[in-house]
Parts: sequence; C-alpha cells; structure tokens
Amino acid sequence: MPSPKRLFLADEELGKKDDDHRLKNHPEQRWQPKPWKLVRRRRVFLIPVILYLIYMFFKNMPTDVPPARDRLQSKLPPTHHVMSDTPLPPGLSRSDPPPRAEPDGRDKDDLYYEGKLQFYNLARTLKLFSGHGGKSPSSATVFAGASLGSVSDLLPLACRMANHKKNAVHFVLVGRDDVSIEGIQRVNGLNGETCPLNWHDARVDYARWSTDGRMERAVAAVLPYVQAYLRPRVLITQGEPLEEQFFLRAMRKAQEYGLSHIILPRAARDLMWIAALDSHALQNWNDIHVEFLINAASHSTGSLLRLIKSLDRADFLGFSPGLTIELPSHADHGLLQSLEGMKWLSGTSSKITVRRRIQLHQMSPNEASLRTVEAFYPKKPTFSHVVMLSPNVELAPSFFHYLLYTMLKYKYSAQSTMPYDKLMGISLELQSSPLTNNKPIERPDIENSYYRNNNAPGTLPMFLWQAPNSNAVLYFGDKWAELHSFLSRRLAAKIDAESQVEGDERVISKIYPAFMEHLLELLRARGYYLLYPAFSDKGKFSLATFHNELFQLPEEFDQRSDTDSISEAFRGPAMNEKPLSRASTLMPLLNTFALELPDIKALPKLSYRGEELTDSLDRLASEEYRREFSVRYGGCQGSVGDGTADLFCQA
Repeated sequence: MPSPKRLFLADEELGKKDDDHRLKNHPEQRWQPKPWKLVRRRRVFLIPVILYLIYMFFKNMPTDVPPARDRLQSKLPPTHHVMSDTPLPPGLSRSDPPPRAEPDGRDKDDLYYEGKLQFYNLARTLKLFSGHGGKSPSSATVFAGASLGSVSDLLPLACRMANHKKNAVHFVLVGRDDVSIEGIQRVNGLNGETCPLNWHDARVDYARWSTDGRMERAVAAVLPYVQAYLRPRVLITQGEPLEEQFFLRAMRKAQEYGLSHIILPRAARDLMWIAALDSHALQNWNDIHVEFLINAASHSTGSLLRLIKSLDRADFLGFSPGLTIELPSHADHGLLQSLEGMKWLSGTSSKITVRRRIQLHQMSPNEASLRTVEAFYPKKPTFSHVVMLSPNVELAPSFFHYLLYTMLKYKYSAQSTMPYDKLMGISLELQSSPLTNNKPIERPDIENSYYRNNNAPGTLPMFLWQAPNSNAVLYFGDKWAELHSFLSRRLAAKIDAESQVEGDERVISKIYPAFMEHLLELLRARGYYLLYPAFSDKGKFSLATFHNELFQLPEEFDQRSDTDSISEAFRGPAMNEKPLSRASTLMPLLNTFALELPDIKALPKLSYRGEELTDSLDRLASEEYRREFSVRYGGCQGSVGDGTADLFCQA
C-alpha cells in the first residue's frame, strides 16, 4: 500500500486543526527581510558587560606560566618573571640602561629599575638537565655567588670538587656584574679541562641598574628553577663580608625549596677538604649537633681553665656546641668563681651547663660509670654526638675541622654502610700504650695496608683500634644511646657485677675512668672500633695533647691506696705530651698528606691489647667473646644474636 503523500490527513475525526496547514511564501517573497523587532532592554545591557569581561581576560592573560612538565616537577612561586629560551631581544644590550618612568637628572648608574624580571640566559643551560632530576635529589652540588669576590673565592673549591668526580657540580651566577662566564674563567685561569663545572648564567636583565629589592626577588626566583631542574642535595655559598646583602637575604628561602644550604664561615681555601666529600654527606651539614662533656676532678682548676681556653680558640665553623661540666662534691672555690664569669662562644646559642654531685662519699666504679654515661643522651641519635674531654687535655684550634671532616666522610657519606656502622667514635689523640699496660704500642703497618687496598699514596695515616678513650674523643649519638641500654642491662644482671669488675678480671688500668671497662665490653661484644689518628707521630700535627703535670686518678678509685697506679702512669709512655698544632685550619695537615681520607675498609685493625687483626680473626674474636659474655653475664644459653638485648637473656 503506498504511503500517503501527506503526513497528517485533514480529517476532522483525527482532531487535526487548521494551524498545521500553514501557507508557504511564494518564491518571490522568500528573500525579503522580516520586520525588525525591538531587542529586550535587559539583553542590551549584557553586551557591554560581555565585552568588558573579554577585554579583562586578554589584558590579564598570564605569560609566565612554565610548561606543564616543569609545574609538575616543582611548585614555583607566583612571581612576575620569565625564564626565556631566547637570547636578548634585538636592540637590547646589557650595557644599555632601562628607560625611566620619569626622567630626571640623576646619574644613569643609579639603582632605580623595578621592572618585570627577565632571565634570558638561564633556560638554555638548565634545560640540559631537565631529565636528570626526577622525584628524588640527585648527586648534584650547586655553588652560587653574586659578587665577583665571592665567585673568585668559591671557584677553587668548586673546581676541586668537580675534579674529584663524586658530585655533579654546578655554578650559578646571580649578581649585578655583566662579566661573561668566559671572562670569569679567563681571569681565574680556568678552562673546561682543568675545571669541569656546569655553568648557569642566572643574572636578571638590567641587573646593573636594579634596586636591591628587585635583585633580591631575582635571586629568590632562581631558586625554584634550580631545584626543579637540578635537584641538588646541597647549595654552597659564601657569607659576610664577601657576599651582597640582597643575595644573603634571598638565600634564606633556600630551605623552602628543600635545599640544604651551607654558608661557608670563612674563606674557601681554608675548607678545601669539603671538595673530597659527596653530596650525601654534605646535605647533613646543618643537622649535626655536638655536645662537649668534661668530668672535672678536685683541685683541677688550672687544667680545666686551660682546656676551656683552648676551646675558645677553636674554630667551630658556625656551629653552636653545648658544654657540660661535671663537678665533684668537693669543688674548688676558685673554680666555682671562674665558672661564674665564664663566657662560652659569645654571639651563638651555645650554653654552659654545670652539674655538681651532692653525695659526699667516694663513688664506687659502678656509680661513677652511671654518672658519666647519664651526663649525656642524644636528642636525635643520628645527628647528636658527644665529645668527651679530660681536664688535662689541650686542643688544637683546628680540631673541630677534623671531627667534622671525618664524621661526614665515615658517618654520612653515600658509602656509609658496613663496615661503617662498626665505627663507634673518633679519637683526637693516640695513647702511646694499650689500656691494659704501660708497654709501648706497636704501630700497624699503615702504608702497606693502604697500598694493598689501592689507596692514594701519602693518604692521612689512621687506623681502627678496639680501645675506648676518655681524654679527647667523639662518640656517635646512636652508639652512646646503645651504651645506655647496655649499661642498664649490665648492672641489672643477676650476678655480683661489682666484684666481677673490681676483681682480678679488670682489664683496663685504674688511671682511666671506670665507665671505660663497660664500654670495652660493648666494643668487644659488638665488634665496634674507634678511629685513631697516627699522624701525630709524624711531627707537629697533634690535634690534642695530654698534660700530665696535674694528673689525678679518677675519683672512683682511692687516691691513697692506688699510688702505684699514679706512678705507673708516669713511668710508662701512656700519656706522653706531644707538640700541639697551632694552625687555625686543617689545611696544613691535609696538604702534608693527601687531601682524600682513606677508605675505612683499608684501615688496619688493632685489638684492645694492641694486636693487629685480620677481618676473619676480628669476626671470630667478636663472636667468641659475645658468646662467653652472654652466658656469663646475661644468663643466656647457646648462641646469641648481634643486638644488645640478645646479650642479656635474663636481665
């Protein structure tokens, strides 16, 4: 059946109305305009509003938004600056001053420009490292400088670090001077072969005429780009008086972008040992905290004041160490008066804590051990360390340089794994005899040991010794916390610990404090060692010397019944005085030897008796002593683990 030609049939019964049958226009009327209708007044008012919004959108359209990749890498601040891939625009020269808003008669070299920040040379070099950053910090170390004096001071250190090839070293220029990078290299006698640095010109446009406020904003604007592209672990700059004030103010924001900022407290030529450290170690520079602990004896006013004066002469590299002085119950009146007016590192947040014992009776060795160990506990075991000093010791001005250098190398570097965790501390002085007797110690063959392990010739002579020290030594905070746990369990064991220590089995001579006996037990049970310097035997480079003219036995040992122990100390070579280095920096010592510290795996090892050990003998001796100790003192049966708690099964 054919479909109807009309969709709707004009049938009244279907309810179809006549309005569906509209007449079409004739062909001649099809293109005639329809009559104009008035637009509603409400719509007329919307037209200027829409036009105004479009105008404001294009006027305020952002032009400094970085690519999406860069925005994901780092949270850049909403500053008005542009890091352009193009060089200076045509007709624009660094030597041409920017236009003034209101020309006046002032000198053209005045600092007046406050315009938008433009970095025309930064993107070209930074984007070469855009794929090297990732989400975690790289091995990059960044040097930055604004003044030419600061740049010239930092360059030798940066170049030496680059030649060590442990870090990817970058140098960022952010100052006012318009000297080219090639000109800076030529003036300082450098080239790409002798100094393989990665240079970045981060100087803002019109820097020569920019106000201090604009320069400060420019330096602050560079920091997030450096963090986003290079991902450095550490940023090294100079401080006053070499650097510009606007630079120093801007660099305070470095921590906001996760940058560990080292401000060198003195000329870089005095701190060239920094070049031998990797970025993993340097990033912990500002987190390290050191406390000094001195156990003063009765009638020790002169020796204690001499020690404190040597501390005042030391260079602490901007650190603020604390000082705790433990006084006996019978303290000299002159010493108390001297402590009242004592000043400790003025201009820093360092403080002196004086503690005086109340009990009048003579302490037992166990009581003395508890008092010594309880005098310090690390707030952050990973970064808080204690330096134990005898009042009879005098320190070299550069001793803290040595401690910081060796700490960063052997505790915090990228290679600080086994056997680095077996290092309990760093000694500043070397006894001439073992702790058990007054016989001369046989020095290990350090040179042959270094040669066998491919160390550089002439490397600083050092060795590992399983012998505690109380004269001048730094103990790591985590190991000192372990000593707390060990001593609490050791003294709580179900045996007469006092008779065991005081009997014939006592190992360490009574000229040393009582706590060293328990510390030696921990060293032997856990296979720990202390790092000892051997360079004091080479001449005048001692970092600490022991004066024996005012020597006294520790308070816990009876002075009257132990006169033989005192005479023993002077008959033997245990405490011979050595010439003290008077240099204010560590460089004279390091320049005599190789700047690089030896690999700790190459260091020879001595037992507590002074016998040289191989790695296999060391491991067997530690396991045997740990098994005997746990059975005898800890109530254990059979084998034990490596933990301190495993040594005391019934404590």
